Amino acid sequence: MGIQHTGNAEIDQQHAILESMVEQLRQPCPVSLQHAVADCAGCAHSIQQDCRNTLEGMTKQLAAFLIGHATYEERMMELLPDTPICQSHIKGHKAAHEGIARQLKRLAAEVHSKDPRTASVTLWQLLGDWLGDHAMLFDNRLVRLGKSAAPEIDFDAELVAMLDQHVFPNRPTTASLSGQQVAQRDKLEMRGRFESLTAAQRKIFWLVIAGRKNSEIASELSISVNTVKTHRSAIFQKFEVSSLIELVKKTNVLR
Repeated sequence: MGIQHTGNAEIDQQHAILESMVEQLRQPCPVSLQHAVADCAGCAHSIQQDCRNTLEGMTKQLAAFLIGHATYEERMMELLPDTPICQSHIKGHKAAHEGIARQLKRLAAEVHSKDPRTASVTLWQLLGDWLGDHAMLFDNRLVRLGKSAAPEIDFDAELVAMLDQHVFPNRPTTASLSGQQVAQRDKLEMRGRFESLTAAQRKIFWLVIAGRKNSEIASELSISVNTVKTHRSAIFQKFEVSSLIELVKKTNVLR
């Protein structure tokens, strides 16, 4: 990919992490690491299934990271002036993020219907190409627009503060994925999932993990129990859990 630096320290750090995560898609299989040519058809079904599960997990982590990345950049776009050039950039930039999210979701759903190697290469090429093109067409320009529109703003200092407070605390800051950084990446994933909740779902989220019953939440928010159940189900789906205990354990980093 070889993405050029944008000049915004935080965006460049996120790009480095994304590049590293995308590169892992190239060789997710232990067999392919040992042999120059690995034929999935020659592997046992259980091994192929393990590869698919690993690939599915990596894809979900990437999707969550991209949500956090998009959220950070949207915070930055809010600082741009209301001019035709800036508004055109904002519209295109957001559409690009929405587009890759849709493609990633579609390909993630196909992971279990393809052989793992084909699926991993497809994902690697898609995300690698998108990341390079997106950085050149949108991220680099976003930084330039910001500096030319309001040179008195120290974007890195101001936006990193926003990032720490609103988007994903304890963010990873280098491209190497050490044990500590893997933990930080997992925290980022949870923050990305939280950012994907609607405003109504976030209100219910905090009440759910506080152990409130559906009837209590409905009464407090003046909504029906069925509405609470619908939002609760959506929250569980977005965090990929099936019980309250799982949700509390998985989202403890958000407290």
